[in-house]
Order: sequence, then C-alpha cells, then structure tokens
Amino acid sequence: MSTLTAPRLAPEPTGTHRRRDQPMAYAGFWSQLRFVARRDRIRMSLWIVTIVGLVAVSAVSVLALYSTPEDLVAYAQVAQANAAIKALTGPGYGLDDPTEGAVVMNETSLYTYLGIALMCVFMVTRHTRAEEETGRAELVRSAPVGRSATLLATVVWVSGSSFVIGVGLAVALVMCGLPVTGSIAFGAATFAIGTVFVGVAAVTSQVASSARSANSIAGAVLAVSFMLRAVGDMGNGWMTWLSPLGITQAIRPYADERWWVLLPLAVLTAASLIAAFVLQARRDLGAGILADRPGPATAAAGLATPFALAVRLQRISVVGWGLGIGLMGFFSGLIADEAEALADNQAIADIFAASGEGTITETFLATIMLMLGLMITGFTVASVLRLRTEELAGRTEPMLATPVGRERWLWSHFGVAVLGSVLLAVVGGLSTGLGYAAAVGDGDQILPMLGAGLAMAIALLVIAAFAAMLVGLSCQRSIAAWAAVALAAIIGLLAETLDLPQWVRDISPFTHVPHMPAAPFDGVPILILAAVATLLTGVAMVAIRRRDIG
Repeated sequence: MSTLTAPRLAPEPTGTHRRRDQPMAYAGFWSQLRFVARRDRIRMSLWIVTIVGLVAVSAVSVLALYSTPEDLVAYAQVAQANAAIKALTGPGYGLDDPTEGAVVMNETSLYTYLGIALMCVFMVTRHTRAEEETGRAELVRSAPVGRSATLLATVVWVSGSSFVIGVGLAVALVMCGLPVTGSIAFGAATFAIGTVFVGVAAVTSQVASSARSANSIAGAVLAVSFMLRAVGDMGNGWMTWLSPLGITQAIRPYADERWWVLLPLAVLTAASLIAAFVLQARRDLGAGILADRPGPATAAAGLATPFALAVRLQRISVVGWGLGIGLMGFFSGLIADEAEALADNQAIADIFAASGEGTITETFLATIMLMLGLMITGFTVASVLRLRTEELAGRTEPMLATPVGRERWLWSHFGVAVLGSVLLAVVGGLSTGLGYAAAVGDGDQILPMLGAGLAMAIALLVIAAFAAMLVGLSCQRSIAAWAAVALAAIIGLLAETLDLPQWVRDISPFTHVPHMPAAPFDGVPILILAAVATLLTGVAMVAIRRRDIG
C-alpha cells in the first residue's frame, strides 16, 4: 500500500517572510493621513484662520497708523531706540530706511513665528505621544499599519498646514498692498519655522513618556530660542544665530531678502525629523526614551487625598513653569532700566502719555507683568483641564467609587491650578523686581513688583474658574477653555493695534487688573473679579453634580 506524503516546499526567503508577516514601517500611511486630517479639520482650520487673520488685520491697522514717511521715520526711531524694544520685537531689519513692509514685519513677524511654532508642537504631540498615552495607538497598530506610518502622516499633515498658513500670509499681505517678494519671503519663513518645530515636537514625542512632558520639553526649546534671540538682538548679534527664531527673522522680508537663511532652517528640520524616526524605531510602543521612574510599592500617607495626588501629578509642571517664568521675569527686569533712554524720544513719549499715569520704565514693567500673566494662563488652563484628561483616560470613575465625592475630585486639580497660578504670578513679580533692583541698585523696587504679580493673580483665578465651569458642564467641550487663553492674549497684546472697541477689551479679566507699577492699586476691580471667580466656581460645583462622568 502506497503512502501519500506531503510535498516538501522550499523555505521562503527570510526577507519575503518578514514582509508578508509584518507590515512595512510606513504601511497604511495614506489611511492614517486621511484619519488625521479628518480629526483636525475643524481644529486646524481655526488655527489657520486665526494666524492668517490676525496678521492681515494687524497689517491693515499698522498701514493705516503709519501712513506717511514722517510716521514711518518716527516709528523707526522708537523701535531702534534701545535694547529693551529690540528684545521684545526683534532687531528691526529695514528700519534704517523705513518702509511700510519693514514696520509691519517688526510689529507682527516674531509673534507670528511663535504662534505657528506652538501650533506645530501641540498638533504633533496630539497625534503621536498623546495617542500612545491613551492606548489608541495600540489599537491602530493592531490593524495593517506600519510602525512609522502615524508619525509620517502627522509630520506631513502639520507641515502641509504650515505651508497653507505661509501661502495665506503671503496672499494676505500682497492684498494689503505690500511688495510681492517680501510677502513671499515672510510666508516662506513662517512655513520654515513651523517645520523646524514639527521636527522638535516629533523628537520630544519620542523622548518623553507623556504628552504633557513632550509639550513641556518642546516649549522649553521654544523659550530658550526666544531668549537667545533676545540676547543676540540686544548685543552684537552672534547669539541670534543660535536661535531658530533669530535665524528665521534674518530672512529680512521687505528689507533686501536673504533667501539663503532658509537653508539652515531646512537642515535643522531634516536633522530633527531623522532623529525622530530613528528614535521611534528604537523604542517600545507607549514608552519614551526617558522612561518613567518606577515608584515605591506602597504610597506614602501624604498621598491619601485627591488633592495630594493632584499635587504629585502636577508638581513637575509647576516647577518647569516656575523656572521659565522666573528666568523671563529676571531678564526683563534687567533690561527695564533701558526704557528710560526713550524719554527723549517725543514719539514714544506721546504714546506712553496717552496710556495714562506712570513713567516710561513703569509702563514697560507693567507691560512685562501683563505678558507674564498671559503666559501663565497656559499653565492655569492646562492644570484645570487635567480633570478632563483623567476623566477621558478612565481614571476618574475608580476614584469616585471610593469615598470621594465629585466636588472633592473637582477641587483637587482646580486647587492645584489656583495655588500654582498664584505661585507663578508671585515668582513672575518677584523675579522681575529682583532683575530691576539689580539693574538700578535699589532693593526698594522688589516689593512694588511683587504687588504687581499678586494683582495679576486675580485675573488668573477668573480664567481657572471659567475652565472649571466648562469641565463641570461637559468633559468633551471643556477644551474650549483654551479659547479664553487665546482671547486674553489677543486683547492684551493686540488691542491697540487692532483698535478693538472697549466692550471687547472688557471681556478679558486682565483689562480690569491694575497695571502696576504704572497705575496705582485699586481694590474695587480686584473685588469684582474675585466675585466673578467665586460665581464661576459655584456654577462648576453645581454642574459637576448633574452630569454623567466618563
């Protein structure tokens, strides 16, 4: 009887077997790109419209304000008067023989670059590290999706959005009547700095083990870039070339454009993206290159309350923000004494005279405190929205299954946000006062700046209470709290440029805070803002009892 035997098959080549059993690194790229675009179709549209719209409106306002050669010359004298102004706006390329385009760039370029850099950081982290942190990336990878497909799709999507912003800016400025070449240069520079921070965020998303840490590291890179640029513009300029922001400004739109400046930015982008993909291939999904340090087997007695847990979760964020605010405040205080040199300039003297009481230096210090307060709102909202993160991650329901009430849970992170915001406001005022006291050799300048920081804290409490109210009303929609940060920044920094009506300015709590030390302390608006914060907090506590959790 014959025996049937299975035919022997030749073994497949190892490479073929691997290609068939494992998805290629970039498999599923197009589906991931469509998915990312669909998720961001509204969010990214808002970013694009906001950045392009603000620059366009600012350009129209600046062109209307400085409509004659005499006005342009007066502006140039103010902008180039001393180091303090250059630290806040830039070196003032093209202002030696001022043109309308050069003035528009000096007013808008630096903050446009900062805005698109932040957009790129947030968007890249949102689709990379945040997806791994929530576990959604693991579900996506269970489908035929390559290891690097999501990262590549994110880079292409965010870089493409930056390109759209660059084109939009160029078109908007040409429509405002500015030269085509300079408008294209500004659009190209904006796109270039955006791609640089796409690369930075791509790297930090591989290094950090959480989205919050990735954003913090990328934000620190942006802050250092700003500081290097400011120091370089105040000095002999060589430190400017260590900063991506400084390099980007050196393209000099409307001032004998230097196109070769785009080359080092392209090199920085390429190097960071290569590093990101190499790191991504060498780490485990869900883990960062810098792994979380394992904690002790048993928790300390001090962690037995929701508030203590919230402090533990946010302590690194508070320390990081404190260092950044402290350094910026101290640096700003050091250069505040330079503002006195503007007293002989009639144009800027008229500007400050129209703004109310206070010397030029006091007005400069009040402006610095406002900028620090607006920066701290980023921490305030992010800290309150940690409640949203915990709820969406499913960690809130187990906590509420214990003898912890909803109000107590809400108070935990809200309390950290309140205390942290007040602490950062104190750090900002104290560091600015220390820097100014060191510059003028007068220790009596410290307490007034500390008082200015405490006055600014009440506006932060209103922002925190507003964010808590949104969390109480709806977990999903509480992300709208970031709109309060954007609106406060637009009103605080661009109200005069955009010629906003008073009722719009009154929406921001920072409008009602006494602008110390340029203005005297006034307790009435402080009490009113405290009452508003208390009311919003009460609404939050009532609302959290009435909605579903999770």
